[in-house]
Amino acid sequence: MLLLGQLKYKGLTKSRKMLGVSYLGCVGHSSKFMHSFNRGFATYSIYLASSNLSGYNVCPNDKYCKNHCLNGSGRARIEAGAGKTKLINTRIKKTQLFFLNRDYFMQLMIAEIKLHKLQAELDGMEFSVRINATSDISPEDFIYNGKNILEIFPDIPFYDYSKVYTRLKLTQKYSNYDVTYSYNGYNWVLCEQALKNGFRVAVVFANKLPEYYKGYKVINGDDYDARYIDDKNCIVGLKFKVPHQSVINNKYTIPDTPFVVKL
Repeated sequence: MLLLGQLKYKGLTKSRKMLGVSYLGCVGHSSKFMHSFNRGFATYSIYLASSNLSGYNVCPNDKYCKNHCLNGSGRARIEAGAGKTKLINTRIKKTQLFFLNRDYFMQLMIAEIKLHKLQAELDGMEFSVRINATSDISPEDFIYNGKNILEIFPDIPFYDYSKVYTRLKLTQKYSNYDVTYSYNGYNWVLCEQALKNGFRVAVVFANKLPEYYKGYKVINGDDYDARYIDDKNCIVGLKFKVPHQSVINNKYTIPDTPFVVKL
């Protein structure tokens, strides 16, 4: 049995092999990241096991979106439909590593960021990092040798979507951090407060994006993922990505929840 807490970092290649993964994070996982890539943005992202799937909760405000998380969409949905769990199990292992062996996780992450940053520079692309592709952990918790990841790489743009309103304050503390606040179906008062304070708000729509929502301009958030280049004070419209738990009798269903806005 692999004891994650006892692993010792031995360089990028050996450490990946010891952990039994091809990578901790990578550039160009999903179609949206590939859209960013095609626009000249190479985004390093990490997919962890969302909510408390790993035994550790990485999404503190998951009450209204847990059952509809995109952690179960895309490749994960295809695997689940085929009765497979390899992708999810890998995400669980990475998440457990974060909590059980932070130094190992961080050394692996730092090495991968350096590698992908160099490749992006060689390719003439802009490089950025999104560490919470399917999680909502504060970047200040990604710590190694007394510094968090934003301090370790002060010249790299980092960005997140978050349902934690206080996370917005970190953008004042760190000039290389950008965050888009997320609507969960019940927090519109905080969303409007965020918009008035110059932030973007992500809203999930059932099947089409309006030009405006509640008086605010809507941009298509599925065209690319590099949110930090977007205008402020706008709605980032996202179409609902059907997770495997929303496929009933081989049919895609839109859940009856305020989290997914139906027009």
